Formats: sequence, C-alpha cells, structure tokens
Amino acid sequence: MFFESKKGERVLVAFLLLLLILPNIMVASLSEELDGFWVKKIGYLLVSSAGLFLPAIFLKRKSYFFFMGVFSLLLAPIEMASICFNHVTTHFMMMDTLFSTNWQESVEFFSSLWPIVLLTLGVWMGYFFLTFKYVRNEDFFPKKVKRYLLVSLPVVFLIGFFYFFTLARLLLTNEGTTILDNLSDVKGMMEQKVAKVFPFDVYMATSDVLAHRAEVRECQAQLADFSFGISPKMDDEEEVYVLVIGEAARWQNFGVNGYSRNTTPNLSRQKNLISYDHFMTQANLTSRSVPLIVTRADAQHREIAAREKSLSEAFAEAGFFTAWISSQELTSYQERIIAACDTSFNLNKTITGGRKYDLDMLPAFASVINAPAKKKFIVVHTMGSHFKYNERYPEDSVFFRPSFDNSMDFLSASSENAEYLVNAYDNTIRYTDAFLSSLIKRLEAKGGVWAMLYLADHGENLYDDERKLILHGTLVVSEYEAHIPFFVAYSDGYQSRYADKVESIKENKAKNITSGVVFHSLLDMAGIQSDVVVDSLCIGKNKLVDLANSYVLNGNMEPIFFDFKQLENVK
Repeated sequence: MFFESKKGERVLVAFLLLLLILPNIMVASLSEELDGFWVKKIGYLLVSSAGLFLPAIFLKRKSYFFFMGVFSLLLAPIEMASICFNHVTTHFMMMDTLFSTNWQESVEFFSSLWPIVLLTLGVWMGYFFLTFKYVRNEDFFPKKVKRYLLVSLPVVFLIGFFYFFTLARLLLTNEGTTILDNLSDVKGMMEQKVAKVFPFDVYMATSDVLAHRAEVRECQAQLADFSFGISPKMDDEEEVYVLVIGEAARWQNFGVNGYSRNTTPNLSRQKNLISYDHFMTQANLTSRSVPLIVTRADAQHREIAAREKSLSEAFAEAGFFTAWISSQELTSYQERIIAACDTSFNLNKTITGGRKYDLDMLPAFASVINAPAKKKFIVVHTMGSHFKYNERYPEDSVFFRPSFDNSMDFLSASSENAEYLVNAYDNTIRYTDAFLSSLIKRLEAKGGVWAMLYLADHGENLYDDERKLILHGTLVVSEYEAHIPFFVAYSDGYQSRYADKVESIKENKAKNITSGVVFHSLLDMAGIQSDVVVDSLCIGKNKLVDLANSYVLNGNMEPIFFDFKQLENVK
C-alpha cells in the first residue's frame, strides 16, 4: 500500500495536518476582522500553527493525530459554519445559540444540509481510519527540532506580550493608571486573541456559556420570592412603553443637542420629543451601567441590583406584557431578566450571513408592539456607537468622510487620526438617529398611548483634550464619558391622557439628573401606583430633584465623585 511507504506516510501526514488546520485557513481568508490586514492574517496562521504543533512536541505521531482529531477536528464544523455564515470566529453567542436549539430545530436544520452532513461524517471516519491504520506511533519531530520548538515558544510569547503591553500603554493609559492596570489589560487582550483562534475559541466560548448559565440559575433562585408588591393596572387602555438603551453615545455629538454637525436629521424634526440638557450616566462600562439603569441601584449602592428584580419585572407585576430586544452580547445579569420576560429577541442569535446592524431589530420590535396584549413594556438594547465604529453601520450609511474603516485597527486609533475616528463616530450617531426615528414611526403607526425613553449606557472619549483619552471605562471618568443623551418621545394620545406628566417632563428638561431616574420615571409615566416609585426621581413629577453632584463607577468599579459643573467643560 502507498501509505505504508515512507513517502506515502509523509503525504498522509501532510493531508491530515491540512484537515486539522483547514478551519484556521478559512478564518484567515474569510474573517471580517482580518480582512485587508495581511500582517494579521500571517500572525493568525502562525499562532494557529503553534497551537497545532504544540501537542506534537510531547506526543507520538499516532497519539497526536488521535488527540487532535478529538480535540480539534470534531469541532471544525462549528468553526466553519460560523466563519461561512457570519465571517467571524466561534464566539459566546454562537455557542449559546447552539445550546439553546432544541432537537426538533436541529433535525430540521441538519436535514436541510444533508449533503454537508454526510461529507462531514465521511471526513471524520476517513481521518480516524487513516490514523489508526497507517500512521506510525513514533516521534513526530527529532529531538533537536523539539528543543528548538521548546525554546522558540517562550520567545513568541514574549514578543506577543510586549506587543500588547505597548498597545495597552498607548490606548489605555491615563491619569491614575498603574503598571499593574496595564498588565491586567495585557492579560485581557491576549485572552481575547486566543479566544479567536480555533479550536480554543470553541472551548472558551463553551466554558463561558456554561458558567454564564450557572450564574443565571443562581440569580433566578435567589430572587424567586422577591416582589415589588405592585398591583396590576386594571384599565383596558392600550399602552406601550419603550426603553431604548444606547451604547457609548456622547451627548454633545447629537445635532438635536446643538452639535455643529447634522447628526440627527430625523430626531431634530420629531414632534413630541424632549432632549434633556444635563443627564449623566452612573457607570462608564456597559456591564456596570445597565444594572443601574434597570433597577433601583446606584453607583454607591450597586449591590441592590443583585438583591432586587428589574424594571421589566416591575412592569410585569403591573400586568404588562414584557419584551427584551437586543443586538448586544448578553451578560448573565441580562439573561436572568430576559428569562422572566414574556418574549425576547437577540440579533446575535440569528444564524444568517453578513454583518448585523441595529436596524435589523425592527421586525422583532414591530412584532412585539403588534402583539395582542393591551399593555406592553419593551427594552431595546443597541450596539449604537461601540468601537469599532465603522462596524455599526452599513457602507451606504457613511456620511462623514474620511472615515475610520476596515483598513484600520486598534493601532490606527491615535490622536493623529482623530478626524477619522470622529467622522466614523458621527456616522454611528446618524445611524442611531435613523434607528430611533424608525422605532418612533412604528409606534406612531400603532397609534394610541405610547412613550419612549432613550439614553446611552455611557459616553465616549475621542482624544478631546490634552489628556488624549480614547474609548471609555477610564479610571478618571471624563465629562465625555459621563454626559449622555436622554430623550423622551411620546404620542398625542399619551399627552392627552397624562397632560400633567408631559408638562413636568418639559419643565424638568434643564435639571441635573442621572440614569437613576429611569426605573422610577417609567413606572410613573405608565401611571403605575406604588410605594416603589420615588417622586424625587420621576421626570414626570414637579418634585424631581435638581442635583449638584453625583457618583459614577469608573473602570475599576470605584464610585467617583462627579460635580455637574464639569459638564460645562464639554466642547
């Protein structure tokens, strides 16, 4: 037999190695993140090859191919499906979707792809047959080569470490940042990169999903008996209340707030829309900010978010149909809330080709507002203006040029390229404007009594001053991260029914307030009577307190004192 000869076995080994690294080759060819970056493509393949050959240093040849077949080849269809459908490596939402799929859906999906299923089974069977039948169980590399490999691996690691350390110092260093903070950032960066290399991405995503679900179950058990004590609202009036949580949106970059650029052509013309002047986040990271938005917790008492249920669950006690629609990857905290909703939709759990944008959530939103329930409360969580900015809108939505694009990566984010960053960022605000106005149009088409609140989870730094801060999550919490947009939109029907609340909402427009008002304000705006609602935190009440200062959680989860006068520094 050909494979029993030395030459034949070399051909066989090369063929089996090609099968093992094929998913990585596909990633290098099709990944959107690597598109246009030849250095990154080469780097990805080098790291992939290092991971591929590492076990070969310690295992005999037959044992190696058996191990890699189980460890890697059996998972290859998952990676290849992810890269073919969505042009990204396997990630948390991909695995969460697979774990969420029931057996009937699986049968339907795989039966429609039966030729590919048969091909996959044939490749698996052929691989293990050839391994057991023809691969000799001898050393993969000569001892001299093994020594070189064992020496080179630490060198490669050190090169990677210094690359990411330099990146951390350039992008994530600001006042108060220590070397230990940078080392922590490096660890996170390197983990993120490993989490995109097959097959480690599949294992890490699976581990995250299992840990995530265990945390959700634990949270659900802890809050099983909690109640706000809210009585159901008994009238038959149809009402819809919507909370839209944006991402990394700065107050000053919205045209409706006086920005020199026309970033909000639709909202600027929208009737019955009020934009607040001095609204501040309570945290400069999404994972910290969202729990403070949807609960009674605040920056100084964030533990309340874990001890109490959320705004949507308060609405559910009042008899409302509840929904959560998202284009974000979900934390275990949000998953717990979503599990209690009547319905939910996550854009990242749709296995479709091409990049997904916030406007792709509109069909799900339309479906919910047209559901038969009389009273509805909907949370919409967007990707908004999350970096990389150019990935938040399609090519035909580029308005401000020259713009940061796919030919640029994190190293391109510098003060010298601030114009590109700002242009791309402003394009995201215009896209947010299109999204919000589309939600309002669907609510207007529905008619009746409705109101919508929009706020960002936090703002964003764009090399605004001599501090040269970029992105968010800093330790200092700049005014650009703290000052966020807050809009209230409502129907004529809402104004007719709650004229006194609308009057107070208008009168409170210039007051200094934080995202801590959202929980109380929405319940009050919906006419829900409860001791839970605090009048001094309701924008629909004339008792709303005008704050002089507040606290914001920084990137280390420390409550930082913030004077509202700092917002006057925003240009």
